[in-house]
Amino acid sequence: MTFILEVIGTVTFAFAGAFVAIDYDLDWLGITLMAVTTACGGGMTRDIILGNTPPMMFRNPVYVAMAVVFAFVTMAIYKPLVKSKYKDDILFIINTLDAVGLAIFTIVGMQTAVNVGFADNMFLVCFVGVLSAVGGGLLRDVMVNRTPVVLAKEIYATASLAGSIVYYMSWGYMDDVVGSTIAMLLIFGIRMWSLKYDKNLPYVKK
Repeated sequence: MTFILEVIGTVTFAFAGAFVAIDYDLDWLGITLMAVTTACGGGMTRDIILGNTPPMMFRNPVYVAMAVVFAFVTMAIYKPLVKSKYKDDILFIINTLDAVGLAIFTIVGMQTAVNVGFADNMFLVCFVGVLSAVGGGLLRDVMVNRTPVVLAKEIYATASLAGSIVYYMSWGYMDDVVGSTIAMLLIFGIRMWSLKYDKNLPYVKK
């Protein structure tokens, strides 16, 4: 089940990265690189911080392979999608799957930190959990020279952070499956609520 959920997250993030790359007029190599970076960059950065090297994406490149495949899928469907009368419905489905990926990678990132021996460090565990979920998008945005979306608009990283704290605090009080499920549902719920009602964090008025 965890593998299936990770596949959903990887595929969705790869789509998101490829879409941005196409919008910025990158070539096929650039689109593929953006898809892989978005899908796997967070996990790579997490592993480097944890000293879990070489990062898992190099030791088990199955997720990289999936990101490459779906980069080309995105190239194939991009034009029909943006011209389709069902565009909004399709984008809603993609955003929903993206919220699922956000929840999954947050929890997987935290579990990775625990597995390498940092369970007693709440700050580190929660930090790498959030980084696993949003790090790929951050790298993607930096590479196309735009302000990272998670820092300028949308309740995205905030949802991941809220879920990571809830998951960490659940340890010792409930079964891990129950705690992780509650945390993932919280992340998913916050993200979908922000999309439905177009909510953002406050800005500083100039």
